[in-house]
Amino acid sequence: MGESSYSEEAGQLTEKLIQAVSKLSLQRKKMLAELLREWERLDYREDSRIPCFFPVDYSANDRVYQDFINNLSNGGVFIETAAELTIGQTLSMIFNVPSLQKTFKISGRIVRSEADGVGVKFNKKLTPYQKELIHSAVSRK
Repeated sequence: MGESSYSEEAGQLTEKLIQAVSKLSLQRKKMLAELLREWERLDYREDSRIPCFFPVDYSANDRVYQDFINNLSNGGVFIETAAELTIGQTLSMIFNVPSLQKTFKISGRIVRSEADGVGVKFNKKLTPYQKELIHSAVSRK
């Protein structure tokens, strides 16, 4: 599906949703708003995450940063940072998982941006060795 047809389909779906919501009673609109807040609050992730706090060096747009990872999973990390990074940016990261005493060199893409940092999804081309190390770290929790 091309980008323009995807955009068109997304626009049509949005319009249908707006029309459906506009027909709801005030009470049902409030219920829907509450459901949406709950949906956003819930953590829908493919991989288990472990809380952690260890340093990470990473580069984006020819600039090097030093911050901290505050959670780790088989699929990615959350980096606490004040850097102005944007969704879609690619990062090259180097970090050490202390419990494993192993250094990771992994690239990923920013998929979420919050006031206190960014969520980074690892690129799909993790080596089997990297996957096993991350799995070991996550499984130890």
